[in-house]
Amino acid sequence: MDKQEKPNTATLLRKGLRELAMHRPDRAIGTLRLAVEAIPPSCSDDLSHALYWLSVALLRLDKRELAIKSLASAQKLRRRGHARSVYLRNVNEYGMPKQPTPELDDFYAFMNIQLAAYLAKKPRNRFDSNQERELVLKMLLDAWKSLKSGSLLDGHDCGEKLVLFRRLRPSFPNFGLGAERRVVIRASFGMGQASAGASSRCVCGSGLPYTQCCGRISSIGEL
Repeated sequence: MDKQEKPNTATLLRKGLRELAMHRPDRAIGTLRLAVEAIPPSCSDDLSHALYWLSVALLRLDKRELAIKSLASAQKLRRRGHARSVYLRNVNEYGMPKQPTPELDDFYAFMNIQLAAYLAKKPRNRFDSNQERELVLKMLLDAWKSLKSGSLLDGHDCGEKLVLFRRLRPSFPNFGLGAERRVVIRASFGMGQASAGASSRCVCGSGLPYTQCCGRISSIGEL
Protein backbone atom coordinates (compact mmCIF):
# COMPACT_ATOMS: atom_id res chain seq x y z
CA MET A 1 0.00 0.00 0.00
CA ASP A 2 1.14 3.57 -0.54
CA LYS A 3 1.28 6.09 2.30
CA GLN A 4 -2.14 7.58 1.51
CA GLU A 5 -3.93 4.27 1.07
CA LYS A 6 -2.72 2.51 4.22
CA PRO A 7 -4.24 4.90 6.80
CA ASN A 8 -7.53 4.86 4.91
CA THR A 9 -7.87 1.07 4.96
CA ALA A 10 -6.64 0.89 8.55
CA THR A 11 -9.24 3.47 9.57
CA LEU A 12 -11.99 1.56 7.79
CA LEU A 13 -10.96 -1.68 9.46
CA ARG A 14 -10.84 -0.09 12.93
CA LYS A 15 -14.26 1.44 12.37
CA GLY A 16 -15.69 -1.92 11.31
CA LEU A 17 -14.21 -3.63 14.36
CA ARG A 18 -15.69 -0.95 16.64
CA GLU A 19 -19.11 -1.59 15.13
CA LEU A 20 -18.69 -5.31 15.79
CA ALA A 21 -17.59 -4.64 19.38
CA MET A 22 -20.76 -2.56 19.85
CA HIS A 23 -22.87 -5.46 18.53
CA ARG A 24 -23.78 -3.68 15.30
CA PRO A 25 -22.76 -6.21 12.61
CA ASP A 26 -25.23 -4.70 10.13
CA ARG A 27 -23.26 -1.45 10.20
CA ALA A 28 -19.90 -3.21 10.31
CA ILE A 29 -20.53 -5.08 7.05
CA GLY A 30 -20.58 -1.95 4.88
CA THR A 31 -17.40 -0.55 6.41
CA LEU A 32 -15.54 -3.85 6.25
CA ARG A 33 -16.52 -4.32 2.61
CA LEU A 34 -15.04 -0.91 1.84
CA ALA A 35 -11.85 -1.97 3.60
CA VAL A 36 -11.69 -5.19 1.55
CA GLU A 37 -12.18 -3.25 -1.69
CA ALA A 38 -9.47 -0.74 -0.76
CA ILE A 39 -6.75 -3.29 0.01
CA PRO A 40 -4.75 -4.37 -3.06
CA PRO A 41 -4.35 -8.13 -3.70
CA SER A 42 -0.59 -7.82 -3.18
CA CYS A 43 -1.19 -7.13 0.55
CA SER A 44 -2.42 -10.67 1.18
CA ASP A 45 -2.13 -10.64 4.99
CA ASP A 46 -4.08 -7.40 5.35
CA LEU A 47 -6.70 -8.54 2.86
CA SER A 48 -7.09 -11.90 4.60
CA HIS A 49 -7.50 -10.11 7.94
CA ALA A 50 -10.25 -7.83 6.57
CA LEU A 51 -12.04 -10.72 4.84
CA TYR A 52 -11.99 -12.71 8.08
CA TRP A 53 -13.66 -9.92 10.06
CA LEU A 54 -16.18 -9.40 7.27
CA SER A 55 -17.09 -13.09 7.58
CA VAL A 56 -17.55 -12.64 11.36
CA ALA A 57 -20.04 -9.82 10.75
CA LEU A 58 -21.88 -11.92 8.15
CA LEU A 59 -22.05 -14.93 10.48
CA ARG A 60 -23.51 -12.78 13.26
CA LEU A 61 -26.30 -11.81 10.85
CA ASP A 62 -26.78 -15.49 9.88
CA LYS A 63 -25.66 -14.81 6.31
CA ARG A 64 -23.79 -18.12 6.25
CA GLU A 65 -23.35 -18.49 2.50
CA LEU A 66 -21.74 -15.06 2.09
CA ALA A 67 -19.66 -15.64 5.24
CA ILE A 68 -18.30 -18.88 3.78
CA LYS A 69 -17.43 -17.07 0.54
CA SER A 70 -15.46 -14.48 2.52
CA LEU A 71 -13.76 -17.10 4.67
CA ALA A 72 -12.83 -19.17 1.60
CA SER A 73 -11.00 -16.18 0.16
CA ALA A 74 -9.39 -15.28 3.50
CA GLN A 75 -7.97 -18.73 4.19
CA LYS A 76 -6.57 -19.07 0.67
CA LEU A 77 -4.63 -15.82 1.10
CA ARG A 78 -3.26 -16.89 4.47
CA ARG A 79 -3.25 -20.67 4.75
CA ARG A 80 -2.11 -20.92 8.35
CA GLY A 81 -4.31 -18.92 10.65
CA HIS A 82 -7.63 -18.48 12.37
CA ALA A 83 -9.52 -17.96 9.10
CA ARG A 84 -8.74 -21.49 7.97
CA SER A 85 -9.79 -23.11 11.23
CA VAL A 86 -13.09 -21.18 11.23
CA TYR A 87 -13.62 -22.03 7.56
CA LEU A 88 -13.12 -25.76 8.13
CA ARG A 89 -15.45 -25.74 11.15
CA ASN A 90 -18.23 -24.22 9.08
CA VAL A 91 -18.02 -26.04 5.75
CA ASN A 92 -18.84 -29.56 4.65
CA GLU A 93 -16.84 -31.67 2.21
CA TYR A 94 -18.34 -29.71 -0.71
CA GLY A 95 -17.01 -26.41 0.63
CA MET A 96 -20.58 -25.27 1.37
CA PRO A 97 -22.18 -24.33 4.70
CA LYS A 98 -22.33 -27.46 6.83
CA GLN A 99 -25.81 -28.97 7.22
CA PRO A 100 -27.14 -31.06 10.15
CA THR A 101 -26.78 -34.36 8.22
CA PRO A 102 -24.64 -35.73 5.35
CA GLU A 103 -27.84 -36.35 3.37
CA LEU A 104 -28.66 -32.64 3.50
CA ASP A 105 -25.08 -31.83 2.48
CA ASP A 106 -25.62 -33.95 -0.65
CA PHE A 107 -29.03 -32.39 -1.30
CA TYR A 108 -27.80 -28.80 -1.17
CA ALA A 109 -24.79 -29.61 -3.34
CA PHE A 110 -27.07 -31.20 -5.95
CA MET A 111 -29.58 -28.33 -5.89
CA ASN A 112 -26.95 -25.59 -6.12
CA ILE A 113 -25.15 -27.28 -9.01
CA GLN A 114 -28.39 -27.72 -10.94
CA LEU A 115 -29.74 -24.23 -10.20
CA ALA A 116 -26.42 -22.61 -11.14
CA ALA A 117 -26.38 -24.52 -14.44
CA TYR A 118 -29.97 -23.51 -15.18
CA LEU A 119 -29.56 -19.84 -14.27
CA ALA A 120 -26.33 -19.57 -16.26
CA LYS A 121 -28.49 -19.84 -19.39
CA LYS A 122 -30.73 -16.96 -18.34
CA PRO A 123 -29.93 -13.43 -19.58
CA ARG A 124 -29.63 -11.98 -16.06
CA ASN A 125 -28.94 -15.21 -14.16
CA ARG A 126 -32.37 -14.82 -12.58
CA PHE A 127 -35.77 -16.46 -12.85
CA ASP A 128 -38.23 -14.47 -14.96
CA SER A 129 -41.19 -15.23 -12.71
CA ASN A 130 -42.23 -17.00 -9.51
CA GLN A 131 -44.06 -19.57 -11.64
CA GLU A 132 -40.83 -20.45 -13.43
CA ARG A 133 -38.94 -20.68 -10.13
CA GLU A 134 -41.53 -22.96 -8.53
CA LEU A 135 -41.66 -25.31 -11.51
CA VAL A 136 -37.88 -25.58 -11.79
CA LEU A 137 -37.56 -26.28 -8.05
CA LYS A 138 -40.32 -28.90 -8.26
CA MET A 139 -38.57 -30.65 -11.13
CA LEU A 140 -35.27 -30.65 -9.27
CA LEU A 141 -36.90 -32.01 -6.12
CA ASP A 142 -38.48 -34.79 -8.20
CA ALA A 143 -35.10 -35.52 -9.80
CA TRP A 144 -33.47 -35.66 -6.36
CA LYS A 145 -36.12 -38.07 -5.04
CA SER A 146 -35.59 -40.33 -8.06
CA LEU A 147 -31.85 -40.21 -7.56
CA LYS A 148 -32.12 -41.05 -3.86
CA SER A 149 -34.64 -43.84 -4.43
CA GLY A 150 -32.02 -45.87 -6.28
CA SER A 151 -28.56 -46.97 -5.19
CA LEU A 152 -26.52 -44.74 -7.52
CA LEU A 153 -25.04 -42.67 -4.67
CA ASP A 154 -24.31 -45.61 -2.37
CA GLY A 155 -20.66 -46.06 -1.51
CA HIS A 156 -19.47 -42.94 -3.35
CA ASP A 157 -17.34 -40.22 -1.81
CA CYS A 158 -17.79 -36.48 -2.30
CA GLY A 159 -15.77 -36.27 -5.50
CA GLU A 160 -17.63 -39.14 -7.13
CA LYS A 161 -21.00 -37.68 -6.16
CA LEU A 162 -20.03 -34.33 -7.68
CA VAL A 163 -19.32 -36.01 -11.01
CA LEU A 164 -22.75 -37.61 -10.90
CA PHE A 165 -24.48 -34.37 -9.94
CA ARG A 166 -22.81 -32.48 -12.79
CA ARG A 167 -23.58 -35.12 -15.39
CA LEU A 168 -27.28 -35.01 -14.58
CA ARG A 169 -29.15 -32.49 -16.72
CA PRO A 170 -32.95 -32.49 -16.33
CA SER A 171 -34.89 -31.30 -19.38
CA PHE A 172 -36.78 -28.18 -18.39
CA PRO A 173 -39.78 -26.61 -20.15
CA ASN A 174 -39.11 -23.66 -22.45
CA PHE A 175 -40.38 -20.66 -20.50
CA GLY A 176 -41.72 -17.48 -22.04
CA LEU A 177 -42.46 -18.86 -25.49
CA GLY A 178 -46.20 -18.65 -26.11
CA ALA A 179 -48.68 -20.81 -24.26
CA GLU A 180 -47.98 -22.09 -20.78
CA ARG A 181 -46.32 -25.47 -20.65
CA ARG A 182 -46.47 -27.85 -17.73
CA VAL A 183 -44.60 -30.76 -19.26
CA VAL A 184 -42.31 -32.41 -16.75
CA ILE A 185 -39.70 -34.65 -18.35
CA ARG A 186 -38.07 -37.16 -16.07
CA ALA A 187 -34.30 -36.95 -15.89
CA SER A 188 -32.16 -39.89 -16.96
CA PHE A 189 -29.78 -41.32 -14.38
CA GLY A 190 -27.76 -43.63 -16.64
CA MET A 191 -24.61 -41.64 -16.06
CA GLY A 192 -21.92 -44.29 -15.96
CA GLN A 193 -19.07 -44.60 -13.49
CA ALA A 194 -17.90 -41.55 -11.57
CA SER A 195 -14.34 -40.38 -11.10
CA ALA A 196 -12.81 -39.78 -7.66
CA GLY A 197 -10.38 -37.10 -8.90
CA ALA A 198 -12.31 -34.25 -7.32
CA SER A 199 -11.47 -35.55 -3.81
CA SER A 200 -7.71 -35.22 -4.29
CA ARG A 201 -5.62 -32.38 -2.87
CA CYS A 202 -6.11 -29.06 -4.61
CA VAL A 203 -3.54 -28.19 -7.27
CA CYS A 204 -3.15 -24.66 -5.84
CA GLY A 205 -1.08 -26.12 -2.98
CA SER A 206 -3.44 -25.14 -0.18
CA GLY A 207 -3.30 -28.61 1.36
CA LEU A 208 -7.10 -28.88 1.30
CA PRO A 209 -9.17 -31.28 -0.81
CA TYR A 210 -10.07 -29.79 -4.19
CA THR A 211 -13.76 -29.88 -3.25
CA GLN A 212 -13.12 -27.60 -0.25
CA CYS A 213 -10.80 -25.25 -2.11
CA CYS A 214 -10.77 -24.18 -5.78
CA GLY A 215 -13.46 -26.73 -6.64
CA ARG A 216 -15.88 -25.91 -3.85
CA ILE A 217 -19.57 -25.49 -4.72
CA SER A 218 -20.68 -21.86 -4.66
CA SER A 219 -24.11 -21.42 -3.11
CA ILE A 220 -26.77 -19.56 -5.04
CA GLY A 221 -26.88 -17.10 -2.15
CA GLU A 222 -23.30 -16.04 -2.98
CA LEU A 223 -24.33 -14.58 -6.33
